[in-house]
Amino acid sequence: MRKTPLILMAAALPMAVNAANTEFSFGGFIKMDAMLSSYSDGNVNDGLGREFYVPSTIQPGVEPDTTELDMTARTSRFNFKTVTDVGNDKSVTTFIELDFEGAGGNEVVSNSYGPRLRHAFIKYDGLLVGQTWSNFMNVGALPESADFIGPSESTVFIRQSQVRYTMGDLAIALENPQTTGAGDSGDNGMIPDITASYKIKAGNADLVAAALVRQLTYDGALEDDDTTTIGYGVNLSGKVMIGKDDLKFSATAGSGVGRYVGLGAVADASLVGDDLEASETTAAFISYRHHWNSEWRSSLIYGMLSADYDDAVTSGVTDASSVRVNLMRSPVEKLTYGVEYSTATVEHLTGVGTTDEASMNRIYFTTKYAF
Repeated sequence: MRKTPLILMAAALPMAVNAANTEFSFGGFIKMDAMLSSYSDGNVNDGLGREFYVPSTIQPGVEPDTTELDMTARTSRFNFKTVTDVGNDKSVTTFIELDFEGAGGNEVVSNSYGPRLRHAFIKYDGLLVGQTWSNFMNVGALPESADFIGPSESTVFIRQSQVRYTMGDLAIALENPQTTGAGDSGDNGMIPDITASYKIKAGNADLVAAALVRQLTYDGALEDDDTTTIGYGVNLSGKVMIGKDDLKFSATAGSGVGRYVGLGAVADASLVGDDLEASETTAAFISYRHHWNSEWRSSLIYGMLSADYDDAVTSGVTDASSVRVNLMRSPVEKLTYGVEYSTATVEHLTGVGTTDEASMNRIYFTTKYAF
C-alpha cells in the first residue's frame, strides 16, 4: 500500500488541526514477574496479595504452611500524554495511564486481564483536575524494588480523584473522601479530604513535608445512626544522595489515616457504641541503594507499621514489618533484570486484647523494559 493516501487521510483528521501546537507522546513498560512465596499460615487467596506484598492478606490461623509459584505480566502499563501550547507561555497538559490489574481471565487458558485506570488528569496554569497520586504521597521517595510497591506496610500509596493547585513548592488539594472500617467502606462525607505538601531542597536532600485533614463518616441505616469524627496525619519523606548512591525514607503518623498507608491495612475508624473512633497509625521505611558499577545495583529496605485501636475493637492489623534486599542489572538503558528476597511478619487482633501473627517469605524475579 502506498504511503501518500494514508498521509492525506491523517491530515484530514480533526486532531490534525492543532497538531502544530500539540505535542503527543506515549510511554510505559512491559514487566514480567515470577514470585516463589512461602506462607506460615496457609495460602494467600487474594490475587493482588499473590503478586505483591499486601499486609492485610497475610492472615494467621488459615491452614498449614504453603509454598506457591506465581508468574504474571499484569503490571505492564501504557500511558498517553499531550501538551498543547495555548499562548502566553502557557500550556494544557493531559495524561492517561492504564495497566492490566483489572478483572479478567484465569490461569487455566487465557491469562487475560482487563485494563485498569491508573491516572487521568488535566493540568493548566498550576491547576490539576482528575485522578493521580494523592498530594499526601511523595512518589520520589519510593525505593527501587522488584515487588510492585516494596515496603507497602510503611508507605503512603494512593491514587484518587482530586483538584490540586500548585504554587511553586506548595501544593494544596481537595481529594475524594472515603471512610473504611465502619459500616461499609463506601461511606463518604460531604467534605473532601484536604491535603497540603511542601517541597524542601537542602544540599543533597530532596524532602517533602505533607499534611492531611479529613472527615471520617459512618452512615447508619437510620438517620440517628450517622456519626462523624476528624482524621489527620503528617508525613515527611525524601531522598538523600550519597555520591552515586541514595538513601530514601518516609515517616507517617496520624489518626484516621489508614486508607492512605499500608494499602488499607488499618481501618480508618471503628464504630464503638454510638461513637466513631479513629485508628492511630505510625509507619516508616528506610532504603539504601548502592551502585556496584554502571550496570549493577542493590537496595536494602526496611519497613514497619504500628496501629492502635479502641479497646473494644476485635480485628485489624496491629503491627507489620518487612525486610527486602535485591540485585538489579541494566545491561542497556531502560532494560532491567532483577532478583529480590523479602520477608514480612504481620500481627492481627483476634479478639479483645488478643493477637496472632503470620509471616511470608518471597523470592522475586523480574524483567522490565520501559519505553
